[in-house]
Amino acid sequence: MALVNHTTREINAKIVYYGPGLSGKTTNIHFIYHRISPSQRGKLISLATETDRTLFFDFLPVELGTIKNYKVRFHLYTVPGQVFYNATRKLVLKGADGVIFVADSQRTMLDADLESLRNLHDNFSEMGIDLSDFPVILQYNKRDLPDVMSLDEMNAKLNPLNGPFYEAVAPRGDGVLKTFAAISKLVLQDMQKNPERHNFSVGDIVAKTEAETRVSPSVLRAPVPEPEPALPDAPLVDAKTAMAALEKKVDEGVKVDLGKPSLENGVIVLPFEVQSRNAKEQYQLRVTINTNEPAAKRFKVMVKGFK
Repeated sequence: MALVNHTTREINAKIVYYGPGLSGKTTNIHFIYHRISPSQRGKLISLATETDRTLFFDFLPVELGTIKNYKVRFHLYTVPGQVFYNATRKLVLKGADGVIFVADSQRTMLDADLESLRNLHDNFSEMGIDLSDFPVILQYNKRDLPDVMSLDEMNAKLNPLNGPFYEAVAPRGDGVLKTFAAISKLVLQDMQKNPERHNFSVGDIVAKTEAETRVSPSVLRAPVPEPEPALPDAPLVDAKTAMAALEKKVDEGVKVDLGKPSLENGVIVLPFEVQSRNAKEQYQLRVTINTNEPAAKRFKVMVKGFK
């Protein structure tokens, strides 16, 4: 839910990029991050694995102009693409004000798109949220690849409610900012229409006009970067020694098996096992979230070993 800070005169809203693995969620945020002036963006945090470029989440605060003299700050998250990490998906999705569903347009990825969309519906249902009455934008990504479905086909399969959708080629930035601007507008409209959903009263904030809620050109004045193959891993400040040892073992050809993530007293726990010819070693990747800390210090990542 959106939070209004009257002391700093700031509205904070959370947007989650949802979709199957490698559909382009991380690439969307990566492009937006580099299009925004450094003075108006927060730190981008990413955790990557071999199978999915975002294991837990990317986090990116972005300021987009003002509404009635209140700054609007959007926090952008992605969820892991694999349904295997559904516990983490639920955690990231909690408190969302809007969702961008990034679908892979390739015909061979339709089943993965449908599975991820069903998972989004299921997770929202558990939270008591009706997706048909929630700010959602569909993005049909990878439109430059061969054997993509037509827009009519994709809408028939993924968009039965005829909601707003945009075509995109995320590495080039095509459609990325249009999608983001569209969800931003929907979220701001929903704040006015359903203030109780966002935990503030109607009198707290009233948007002016559509022109005042669009992305300010000064925010997007930075040059477009060359596409990069992947985001860097997040710094694991409290786990440098353990992770260095693990990376050495991986380089030597040992096998790493990921377990099922869980949530323990507000801490995300991902168990994993390192197997070699002579031994098996068990570890846990633990992510502690402290929402009272500034964005750059909000996440503490540690690796624990078990005999």
